[in-house]
Parts: sequence; C-alpha cells; structure tokens
Amino acid sequence: MAESNYSMFRGKCRKFCEEAIKEDPTLKIVRGHYYCYVWNTNEPHWWTTREDGSIHDPTKLQFPSEGNGTYTPFNGKVNCSECGIELNEEDAQFDSNYCFCSGTCQGRFVGVY
Repeated sequence: MAESNYSMFRGKCRKFCEEAIKEDPTLKIVRGHYYCYVWNTNEPHWWTTREDGSIHDPTKLQFPSEGNGTYTPFNGKVNCSECGIELNEEDAQFDSNYCFCSGTCQGRFVGVY
C-alpha cells in the first residue's frame, strides 16, 4: 500500500524545507501557520519563499487544500496559556505545548495556586 501524503509529510515540514534549501540556496525558510480551509484549522507549519516572495512549500500535499490556503509567518509573539497576555516568545516559559508569562500563571494553570 502506498504511503499517504499526510503520513509522508506530516511533522517533517522543517526537514523538507532544509532539504529544498540545500538544492536551491536562494530559498528562505519561514516558520508560521498555514490555514487549511478544508480542515478549517490554522496549523503550525514551515515553508520556504523564493527571492520574488512566492511560496515554495515542499510539504503542501499533507493538507487537503494542497497549499491553496493562507500562509501566515510567525510574528515572534505568543499568548500565555493561563491569562492570555501577549509576550515575546523568548520571554515566555514553556511546558510541553503550553507557554506562560510567569511561574504564577503556570501554577494556576496546573492547579497549584
């Protein structure tokens, strides 16, 4: 049985982008989100852009919208999983898939405070 596009590409976006850049060093890697209108979800994603700004996404076939959705570059900001405040990613504390603005918020989130 042939491997599906989903299983072939899912979770490997950055790896495939880095391979594409080895083949074409003019490509630039971008981290952000991809909105798939079929799934109606905003997915964390990596892709590359060409010098003219057009998108080259080597893993677009993992999505049923096949790259026809919306690409939004990451702006460096995250929201605290407890209080919702926006802060710079480098100032946040991370625990698994959650980020926090402080130890107090992290404690509240897990039920310690």
